[in-house]
Amino acid sequence: MNHTVGRRVTNMSFVKNYFRSCCEIFAVLILACSCEEQGRWSKKWEEKFESFQPSGKIMDVIGVQPGMHVGEIGAGNGRFAVKVAARVGHAGMVYANDIDPKAVRFMERRCKREQITNMIVIQSGEVQPRFPEGKLDLVYLVNTFDHLSDPVTLLGNTLKSLKPGGRLAVIAYDPGKLPDHGGHAVSKETVIEQCRQAGFELESIDTTFIYDNVYVFRIQVPMQ
Repeated sequence: MNHTVGRRVTNMSFVKNYFRSCCEIFAVLILACSCEEQGRWSKKWEEKFESFQPSGKIMDVIGVQPGMHVGEIGAGNGRFAVKVAARVGHAGMVYANDIDPKAVRFMERRCKREQITNMIVIQSGEVQPRFPEGKLDLVYLVNTFDHLSDPVTLLGNTLKSLKPGGRLAVIAYDPGKLPDHGGHAVSKETVIEQCRQAGFELESIDTTFIYDNVYVFRIQVPMQ
C-alpha cells in the first residue's frame, strides 16, 4: 500500500472514532440533563409537594428565621433547602447534605444556576452529617427519616453541630394519614423514641399537615 494512502486511511479512522466519541459524550449529557427535568428533579414534582407540604408553613412551625444557620439532612435536589436559604437570607447559611453523589452534584449546579450564595452543599456519610461544629441553630429532615440506616447514631452525631439551645426538626409521613405509604412513613412512637435515644427530647408536634407530622426537639438536659 502506498504510504500516503495508508496515512489517509489512518487519519480518517481517527477522525471517525473521535467524532463517534464526541457524539456519545453529547448523548450522555443530553440524557443527564433530561433526567434532571423528570421525576424528583423536576419543577412539576416540587410544585406537587408544595400542594400538600407547604414549605412556608413548615418553616414557620420549625422556627426558621432570618440570619439563622441551618442544616438539612438528606436534602435531595434541594427543593426545601433553597426555600430555607431564601428565608434565612444573606446573614444566614444553609448546609445541605446528602449521601447520594448525584444529588450533591445537582444541588451544586442548582446553586450556581439560581445564584444561591448562602448554601453549602455537603457529601455526607451514612452516619456522619459532616456539618460544622457548634454553628447551627437548627437541623431538620424532610421525609428522610425512613431512609436512614441508623437514625440514632446519625442524629446523635448532629449534637456537636448545634449551638446551645439548638433544635432538631423531623418532618415525616404519618402511617395513619398515608395508608399506602410503601414503607415511607414513620410512627410517632418511633420518631420520638429514636430521637430520645440520640439525645433529644420532644418540644412540640404539629399534626395539621395532610400527610406529615412535624416534630421539633430540643437537646436533652442532663439529669442532676
